[in-house]
Amino acid sequence: MLEVLIVVALIGILAGGVVYGSGMVGSSRMRSAGMLIISGVRIGLTRANSTGMPVRMVLDLDNDRVLLEESSTRVMLRVKEEEDNTGGGAEAATEAEKKARAEAERILEGPRAPRAQFKPVAQFGFDADDPNQGRELGAGVHLRQVQTQHDGQPRTEGRAYLYFWPGGGTEHAAIQLTRTGDEEGITVVVSALTGRAKIERGKVELPEPISDGDYSEREDNL
Repeated sequence: MLEVLIVVALIGILAGGVVYGSGMVGSSRMRSAGMLIISGVRIGLTRANSTGMPVRMVLDLDNDRVLLEESSTRVMLRVKEEEDNTGGGAEAATEAEKKARAEAERILEGPRAPRAQFKPVAQFGFDADDPNQGRELGAGVHLRQVQTQHDGQPRTEGRAYLYFWPGGGTEHAAIQLTRTGDEEGITVVVSALTGRAKIERGKVELPEPISDGDYSEREDNL
C-alpha cells in the first residue's frame, strides 16, 4: 500500500513539473518576442540616426511577424486632415465643376514631394526567403493589438507602423503580445520622449490617442 502511495505521489510531482515546465517555455517564448521588438526599436533608432533616413517598424498582425524598413527619402509628409469648406461661393453642383475646382486647388498647391518608398533593413535579419516578411515572433506568440501615436484606434489586423526619425525621434506605442494559454500577455511600451522600450505585464494601452494627422505611408497596402 505504501509503495502505491509513493508511486502516485511521484506521478503527481512529474505531471506538475511537466505542466509548470510547459508554462515556463511559453512565457520564455513570449518574453523573447518582446525582446525581439525592443531590439528592433533600438536598431530602428540607431539606423535612422546613422543614415539620416526615416525608418519604420512593420508589425504584421495577421501573420505575427515583425520587420524594419528604411525610407528612400529624407522627407516624409503627413496627410492633412480634411478641413471644412471656408469659401464664400456655392458648392460645385456638377461633376465638371468639381473636377475644375480640384484641378485649380492642385495647381495652387504646387508640386508635391514623391511618396516615400521603403525597403527591408537587412540589419534586423530575416527568417524567410522573402525579406518583406521579416521575422516570426515565435511559436504560439501572437500580436493582439498595436497602438501607435498616429493611430486613432488600436489595430487588431493588417499592418501597423512605428516610425523612427533622424535625431532620435519616435512615437509613443503600446504593442500587446499574447500566447496560447496566456491571454493576459505582455505589452511592449515605447516612449517617444526617450526612445526607450520596456516590457510590462498585461494589456497596457496608450492613455490618449493622438489624431493630429496621419502619416501618408501607414496604409495597409504597402
